[in-house]
Amino acid sequence: MRVLSRIVTGAALCVLAACASGGQATRSTSTELTREEMQSINAANLYEAVQRLRPRWLEVRGERSFNMPVEIVVFENNTLLGGPEALRDLTPSSIDRLRYVDGPRASATLPGLASRAVQGAIVIEMRRQE
Repeated sequence: MRVLSRIVTGAALCVLAACASGGQATRSTSTELTREEMQSINAANLYEAVQRLRPRWLEVRGERSFNMPVEIVVFENNTLLGGPEALRDLTPSSIDRLRYVDGPRASATLPGLASRAVQGAIVIEMRRQE
């Protein structure tokens, strides 16, 4: 009976630890931000929403090259809009979702980035007209 109690207690502690760290890890490493999430905080524009909900998306960490600054870029589907400041011109209600793509994947899949040192890309998916 004692052994069974210890096993159940140990299993419960493992589940609780996994849930606690899993919830936190999912939040801090999320690569998607929905319109609903942004509207729930009443953000005035996409930049404010990202800054409040996914601030790591805006962080440039380290330099990759002496010749080129590392940057975050913003795309609307496959169209380069510029840097993070481009997010200030759009409201959460105008989009369906935002996705964060890491630098290597962005350079490989988004047009025009081959010659740039990209930390990551924020890809805007516009709301479909109904």
